[in-house]
Amino acid sequence: MAEGEELSYSKWLNESERRLHVAKAMTRDLLASLRENKLQEALNPDAGLDQVVREQKQKKERVYTQCRQHQNVIDASYSCIQDLKRAAKRTVDSITQLTHEKYKGTANFQVCELRQELRAKRPPSELFKDILDEALEQERQLLLSQRDSLLALEAEGKAIIDEIEEKQILLTRNSGERRVNMHHDISSLNQKVSMQIKQPEEAATPKSKLREESKQTLEDTYKLLARYNEHRRKTQESVEEFRARRENAKARTEANLTKRVQQLSERKLELDTQLRDLITSITKAERELESSFRKLSPNDAAKKEKLESDKDLLERLRRLKDQVAEDTRHKSAALEIDNTCKRVNAAKAGEAKLKKEMPPVRSRSCVNFRSNGDKDRPGSSPASPGACSPGGSRRCAGGGRGQRHMVLSSARRQLLLVLGRVKR
Repeated sequence: MAEGEELSYSKWLNESERRLHVAKAMTRDLLASLRENKLQEALNPDAGLDQVVREQKQKKERVYTQCRQHQNVIDASYSCIQDLKRAAKRTVDSITQLTHEKYKGTANFQVCELRQELRAKRPPSELFKDILDEALEQERQLLLSQRDSLLALEAEGKAIIDEIEEKQILLTRNSGERRVNMHHDISSLNQKVSMQIKQPEEAATPKSKLREESKQTLEDTYKLLARYNEHRRKTQESVEEFRARRENAKARTEANLTKRVQQLSERKLELDTQLRDLITSITKAERELESSFRKLSPNDAAKKEKLESDKDLLERLRRLKDQVAEDTRHKSAALEIDNTCKRVNAAKAGEAKLKKEMPPVRSRSCVNFRSNGDKDRPGSSPASPGACSPGGSRRCAGGGRGQRHMVLSSARRQLLLVLGRVKR
């Protein structure tokens, strides 16, 4: 009995120890697993959240990531808009510079054209192609080519301004759409999140399309800004180059004009001297021949033949004198025309062009001559003998201005007489 009890006690004790050992091991494993879970939760904060909170946090992160992307694009668009505004102002300034250069070239072209028109009126003997004609033609061709280049640059600048305005509208609209999407996405965070929400495919299409449009718009904007920089550079270089070449052509024309005037002046002076000598020689020869003919003996045939030969020589000298006189007149006319060309400036050239283009304006003070058809019209009466007519009296029936003038003149004379008496 005691032996059975001892066996039962040892069995009971062993069983109790085994259970305690198993309980300690399970407790140790459980605590280790819990510590591992805490460590993982500490490393991953989302692991400790429930599914709804986790999805809401993921959505919040996704929304704010999209908002950051939207904001980056908006910032880039704003920077592009500011660059486009500066580009538009500078392009307008470039167009203004091109317009001023075009007007300066037009003024020089009008001067050159008027000089060519004046020189075309020279006498026929002076209508040869001299150094001044070549200089004027070269200046004219240069100004025409510069005008075409300036017009092309001006048209390109206007096209750039139009494209800048279009790009500003697109960038502003794109930024507005992105701000609306940002506001909509942030507002959606306040809504309840349902489990496993799947967005339809149609919802992603506008965003991808907006992303592609934004990318293409920004690329086009950068290309447009590069075009603006190139146009600005070409404008500055062209303005400086055209100005220098135009001034050089103008200086060359003025130098050739001065040289041509000097040549004509010297030639005219020589012709005047020669003409005076010819006139003096002809006058002297006429007197001496007349005296010799009076002294000529009727029987002296040899002397008579010699005098006839001298007379023919005198006649040829007269014809030569006429040619020299005509040449002198032509040189004088050409010199006067070149001096007129030298006095031509931009104001005179513009005035001459306006006079050429505008029809003559009829003055109000001109006499209105009525035709015979006007006399036959109803309500018209024949002109009275005292009416205004060419060479007639100044006392017109239409207004009596001549009579009023006479009355005022007599009153003025009386007033002067009274003032003279008061002074005395």
